[in-house]
Amino acid sequence: MARQVIEKTLNEASVTRLHAAEQDVAAVLHDRLPLRGDVVVKAVTVSLRVDDDVVAAARRKEQTRYDYELDELERRQARARMEFLRDELLVDPSSARLYSLLQLSPRLGGPLPSSDPDELVREVHRWHPTSRWVLIAQTLHTFSERVTEDQAEDLLKLASSMMELLGHRRLAANLSAAMEAR
Repeated sequence: MARQVIEKTLNEASVTRLHAAEQDVAAVLHDRLPLRGDVVVKAVTVSLRVDDDVVAAARRKEQTRYDYELDELERRQARARMEFLRDELLVDPSSARLYSLLQLSPRLGGPLPSSDPDELVREVHRWHPTSRWVLIAQTLHTFSERVTEDQAEDLLKLASSMMELLGHRRLAANLSAAMEAR
């Protein structure tokens, strides 16, 4: 009976916490030994030993699990911070301006104190999925996928010429270089 109690108790113990496992086994044995009459158990001694490589492997496993949990916590915090920024802070310029005036705990998150709230709002709205320029870019991308390679190249040459004509030589050169890089 004692062996079954010990094995059951040790199945729930960690090899990296031998002292605690020994105490658990001693306590369980003390509580479960079938003694009758005036017999009292004064002490139970249990000694456990685990190979060093088993302990090292268990510690690596615990560290891996701990690192994974930290990574997951960081991902959840980043998602929550992004939602907060998008849904609360950057809804409009006045919210961003008011937020920038508050003395907040660093744990709350938000943009850096040195950042311009109006610029943040402009950037968020500029890259929002329903913004004008994002919709135009998506439409041009879809169109370029539906035309032949030669037609797409002609379209890009036309865009490069327009950029140059409007005085944006560097952008035109970048577009030409990207076309040649294929």
